[in-house]
Amino acid sequence: MDTLGLERFKSWPRSATWFYPRYGNGFSNLSIGVAYEAALQANPQANKNWVTSALNGAFEARRDYDVAGVCWNQDRWPANLEDFGESPVGTPPQAYGLSLIEGVRFGRPYLNYLIVLAALSNHVDTPPKSFLEIGGGFGVLGEIVMSRDPEARYVDLDIPPLVTVSSFYLTELFGRDRVQTYDDSVADSGAIDVKRSAVLPTWRLEDVRADFDVFVNSYSFQEMEPEVVDNYIDKICAMGVTYAVSLNSELGTAKAEQAGEWGSLQPVTSADILNGFQKRGYTLIGQYGAPLIHAGRQLNVLKRN
Repeated sequence: MDTLGLERFKSWPRSATWFYPRYGNGFSNLSIGVAYEAALQANPQANKNWVTSALNGAFEARRDYDVAGVCWNQDRWPANLEDFGESPVGTPPQAYGLSLIEGVRFGRPYLNYLIVLAALSNHVDTPPKSFLEIGGGFGVLGEIVMSRDPEARYVDLDIPPLVTVSSFYLTELFGRDRVQTYDDSVADSGAIDVKRSAVLPTWRLEDVRADFDVFVNSYSFQEMEPEVVDNYIDKICAMGVTYAVSLNSELGTAKAEQAGEWGSLQPVTSADILNGFQKRGYTLIGQYGAPLIHAGRQLNVLKRN
């Protein structure tokens, strides 16, 4: 943060493995140009735009954007998917113009969440208005729902570095009048009345006083130990959230041999997360894998009984 600046957080070198995944296999514009020259040798009619799109991830992005559009249930949850995209705040390393609207662009984190919400749209009774997330990265879920609905409320709870990043991002997009941050206005203990959107540290979850239609966890429960996940699920269910959405690995992360190593001592699977909600009174109403969700991940949608 100090050396590279929050203004470029999406392009930080480590952001790709932390909170801003990319499409493609890392081809730079220079290497794509070299590949195109080689393609011309093999096929003089090779199209430069096609080769570029194949190597820079544009085809993958188009696939995900189209999947979200096809899967979104506009009858249950009317939503404008064309006019809104990802903000250039944070200097995104990839920005694909996929809609017909000039200047509307998308990156992989945005499209990941758009697919999550598209799946959810097939199961909601009415359009959800309030969202709670643990491990929300830079707050892109909030960007999606708050851009489309001025009345939507989004609360992100995360670890301190990303609390700073998501606070910066969401206040840049929506202003401090709409997004409450963890500053001197929030007491160190006691209830936190959340009447608008907010970014807070995870240890204040029990202090949050607000009703939520939807809880979302995307790719972060799988990185925790089982007792930590179970504790979070217990507290979330006690809040009475109507829908719970989990997008996590079917097999869990790599198993660590000892504490401090990369991975988990006891990997948490998607089934473990599902069981945690079911034993507390939630019913599975939708489950998605390929072709909607790729790479061994599973998207589960549950509803409170």
